[in-house]
Formats: sequence, structure tokens, C-alpha cells
Amino acid sequence: MDIVQLAAGKTLSSSAVFLLLTVLLLAAARRVSTSIILFGLQSAIITAQVMATAYTEKSAEAWVVAGMVFALKVVAIPSALLWLVKRLKSPRAVQPAISGAKAVFVAAFMIFLSYAVVQPYAREASVPQDALAAAVALILTGAFLMVNRRKALMQIVGLLVLENGIFLAALTTTFGMPLIVEIGVFFDLLMGILIMGVFAFRIRDTFDHLDVTKLRRLRG
Repeated sequence: MDIVQLAAGKTLSSSAVFLLLTVLLLAAARRVSTSIILFGLQSAIITAQVMATAYTEKSAEAWVVAGMVFALKVVAIPSALLWLVKRLKSPRAVQPAISGAKAVFVAAFMIFLSYAVVQPYAREASVPQDALAAAVALILTGAFLMVNRRKALMQIVGLLVLENGIFLAALTTTFGMPLIVEIGVFFDLLMGILIMGVFAFRIRDTFDHLDVTKLRRLRG
């Protein structure tokens, strides 16, 4: 690893603690709007990481990706989700399957598990362990939010957090994917969010709630 990649790796590691903090806060969040804001903050931290990588590697493509991440994940998607929360006029509690204290404990365990899992690979591949562990923790947290939260909007937030983890893992291990790949991922993500937003409206209009667990009654 050359000195440029080493500097970028140190930047990724230094911001990993803030990403891990968002993991714990997401697990403890009681309102949908709080979870959306935390996702936006998480995305802003990742944007800063991409900008640091773009600066150290002098990559014009990385600057474009940083701008796309900021515009889509920090501004557009959180604003759209907050608009959905207001427009749907549903109770704004996240309605978790387990209590907030237990959820924080699970999140802390996932952080510990992430460090244990990535340690051998990080040492062998000479990648920043803290940043890679944060990426795995985000993936696990996103999956956990989708399982633990009952509201359709929280399923969307969980998917977005999971995608942030995948993006950070790619940034950490390869210092950025090709621009055309990034554009394709962002387009797929945007289309997925739009479709899930439409489904949220349909669920609310048909069943007068957004609790996805109640949809199990439809099974024959």
C-alpha cells in the first residue's frame, strides 16, 4: 500500500467511530423521523470519506461520486422520506419488535461481531480494520432494522442503511468502484425507494396502517 492509500485509509478509520455511533443511535431511535435524520447524518459522514479519498487519490470520478452521494443520500432521499412521514399521517413511533434497550444491546453485539469477523481479512489485505468493521456493522444493522421494525417506512430506512454498508465496504477495500458502476447502483437505489414509497401509500390506503406484520393475516 502506497502513502496515498495509507492516508485515505487513516481517514476512513478516523470517521468509523462516528458511523458506529449512528448504528447505536439507530437501534435506540423511537421515531421514524429520527431514524431518517440519522441515516442522512450517516450518509454525510460517508460523503466526507469519499471526498477524502478523492482528494488523496486526485480522482475526478471520486469527486463526482461524492457529489452524487451528497445529493441523493444526504439531501434528496431523507427529504423525500420526511415528506412521506408527514403526508402519510401515521403514528411516528418506530414500533419495534423488541425494546430499545435490547435493540442497543444487539447493535453493540453486531459491532463486536463485525470487528471479530473482519480482523483476519483486514490484516491480510492491509485495509483499515475500523472502516471495514463499520461497513459490516452497517450491513448487519440495516438487516436488523428491516427485521425489528414493523413500519413500512422503517423497512426503507433499513434497506438504505444496508446499502450504505455495502458502499462503504467497496470504498474501504477497493478505494472506490468505477463511476459507471456507482451510477448504476444509485439509479437502482432511487428506483427501489420510489417503488417502496408507492407501496407504503398503497398499504396505508388499503389497511389504514403501515404495520407490515399485520399483512401476514392475508396469507391463505
